Amino acid sequence: MGDKAINLNQQLNEIESLFSTGHIKKAQKDLRKLNSQFGKGKPIPSKFRHKFQRLNFTAKEYDDWAEFATSDKRTELINEVKKLEAQKLEPRSLANKINSLQKQWQNLDQHGKTASKEKWSTFKEACEKAWAPCKDYFAVLETKKEENRDKKLTLLKDIDAFPAGKTVENTTVIQIVMFLKGVHEKWKLYAPVPDKDFQDLNKKFKESRDGVNKLLEEVEIFNRTKKEAVIAEIEALDKEDIDAAVTKIRELQDHWRTLGPAGKKLDPEINLKFETVCDSFLKIKDKELDESRGLMDAIIKDLRDKKLSPGEAEQKFLELENLQGTQEEKKFKKAIKDFAMLQRNEKAQEKLKSYQDLFEELIDNGSDKISKDLIPEFVNGKPKESMDLNEAAIRFQMFAGLDPVGPKEMVSRVKFEELRNRFTEKSVDMNEKLKEHFTNLVYSKGTSDKKESADVKKAMVKALKKVEELLP
Repeated sequence: MGDKAINLNQQLNEIESLFSTGHIKKAQKDLRKLNSQFGKGKPIPSKFRHKFQRLNFTAKEYDDWAEFATSDKRTELINEVKKLEAQKLEPRSLANKINSLQKQWQNLDQHGKTASKEKWSTFKEACEKAWAPCKDYFAVLETKKEENRDKKLTLLKDIDAFPAGKTVENTTVIQIVMFLKGVHEKWKLYAPVPDKDFQDLNKKFKESRDGVNKLLEEVEIFNRTKKEAVIAEIEALDKEDIDAAVTKIRELQDHWRTLGPAGKKLDPEINLKFETVCDSFLKIKDKELDESRGLMDAIIKDLRDKKLSPGEAEQKFLELENLQGTQEEKKFKKAIKDFAMLQRNEKAQEKLKSYQDLFEELIDNGSDKISKDLIPEFVNGKPKESMDLNEAAIRFQMFAGLDPVGPKEMVSRVKFEELRNRFTEKSVDMNEKLKEHFTNLVYSKGTSDKKESADVKKAMVKALKKVEELLP
């Protein structure tokens, strides 16, 4: 009897401790369980009756507070559900909203006093009305799920059939990879499916895909074997006959590019091995080529320094036999071409400079004082009548297609005369016209207007460049 009293006292103390530390639901549950052990036939011991009453009063008090605390919140949830009817939400969004409000209601039941039957009935009825628009949507969705299931089953048949008739010789890695990528995209597209079929379908998809992956692995092993054979062939080449070895390596490099990959993990490794074994030969050849490249660069330098003529440079390059048919040969030919272009430009600049010097002396000093060395060879006769230097300069500028610089009245007159002549002349020999203009300039009379001389010089140089191709 004493042990039972001690045990009962201990249980009451534990319940009291639960209330005091805030574990209300646990305290109420344990108290109800303890209350159920006493009734009419088994009254509560008198020494614990007061403690029982006090704890039951505390439990009821917490129930009253819980009802008070959750009542407004439950009313709020009921109103929130009723509002959903008027919001016209998309079915899935509506279903998520209803589900969220139902979880909040359950949370109140778990952490406080359970709702009254009346309030629960009101909330349940409101949820059912709000759910009405979702029924058709989810019914269609279930049909769609079944369609997706059937599509996935058909796709599984296609995957299972893919390896049939394919061998490592007639199938490439890219074909298999593209097929797997395609079926994976379709598999994701055919979703959702019925929940009961989800796990089984995914399991079958993995099994079917494993069959294709096995074929992929076999093709990659086949490719690896072919690549290893190429590497072995290069390793067997004779380094003493480096030219023949390099020629064969170039052929095998082209063949290597046609071989398929040997797998993500192994392919980089075997490719590196191939490059390494090739380099062991190519570096020997490169060392020989470097010596010839140095000789070629010396030939190009002597050409640019004008120590060699283009013909001599070409003859020396032909002696470098191992550069024939290489990129270096293209580089050398370009250097010859650039040198020829440079020489032409230099000659053109020298030619223009001599004509420019002639014009400057004419404009500064007049025709009587120009150096005989500056007179072009094609000026071989004095005109019957000497032309004014300004007029001769104006006519030459117009011949070059420029708007002439010179005394305004003279420019206007000459423009009119030239325009009239164009209508009367049937054909014009440009070279003869050039000689005519230079003859008029060389044997002109008078001097240029000092104020305009600088502008005239610039205009004459500009005219020279316009008729550069006609100048001998």
